[in-house]
Amino acid sequence: MIGGLAVRNNLLCVTWSAGRGHVFLYDLEARECVSSWCIPVGPSGYSDAGGVTIDRHFRIFVADAHNQSVRRFNAFGQHLGDLGLTTNEARDHGRDRPGVLDRPHAVAAHLERVYVSTGEQARRRSVQCFHVDGRVLAGLPARGDAANKWAAPRGIWADDKGIVVSDTLRGRLQCFRADGTFSHEIAVNQGDFLARPGHLVRLADGTILLVDHEHVHAQLLALHANGTRRPLTQLSEVCRDPLAVAVDQQQRTYVLDHDGERVLRLTPELELECVLLHLSEHDREGPGP
Repeated sequence: MIGGLAVRNNLLCVTWSAGRGHVFLYDLEARECVSSWCIPVGPSGYSDAGGVTIDRHFRIFVADAHNQSVRRFNAFGQHLGDLGLTTNEARDHGRDRPGVLDRPHAVAAHLERVYVSTGEQARRRSVQCFHVDGRVLAGLPARGDAANKWAAPRGIWADDKGIVVSDTLRGRLQCFRADGTFSHEIAVNQGDFLARPGHLVRLADGTILLVDHEHVHAQLLALHANGTRRPLTQLSEVCRDPLAVAVDQQQRTYVLDHDGERVLRLTPELELECVLLHLSEHDREGPGP
């Protein structure tokens, strides 16, 4: 299942894919779908809707792994263009270039920059960066060294403190300052515990909440800023197969779980507040943009 989750003010965005990528916007106060649309298809007739982010101007950026791009929309579903350069080269070298998005998974927007994590294997340019208007900017090198390779990063977060990337196949988080310089790593793999970190958010107190895909069923993990584990005893009983996470201005966290079928809302203390939406109970085609 491919899906994503983002929140900005009172607007919750949920994405999922079934032949075509779908985007749904929910009013959090009314708890109803206010807009929805499909991602434009590519030459194959298909599209995806994976990781999603909403910038401060309420532009919505959706990762379309099938068509090697990030789609940009306004809140009414109007397609504003795409991020990502295309390449006709079949060799892996041709897909490891600045601005080329090969299987983009996650996207994060902060100020005028959009960061995208991409790829299914080790590559040097798996974390690309764009201006919101689509211009290619310098990406993030793994551990701050352009010669290093990323290990198929599946999650990315950006805020005033900087950028955090899930270096998925290494079981680590790589942390960068706001100017893009490398800061430090956090090991999610600890002792005999193996992890495959995916989508993530960073809370105001430095806690990082992430989706771990190492096991048969995905689970949520929480790490303090120093990398030590934060227990999620209650959530382990109610949250099943999470896909994506988001956080609002009140530090309430949202979790897309049940393989994309519902949205949970957590308190700032990471305790279950409510089941916000059962998506199967809503008209997934929605009212349209």
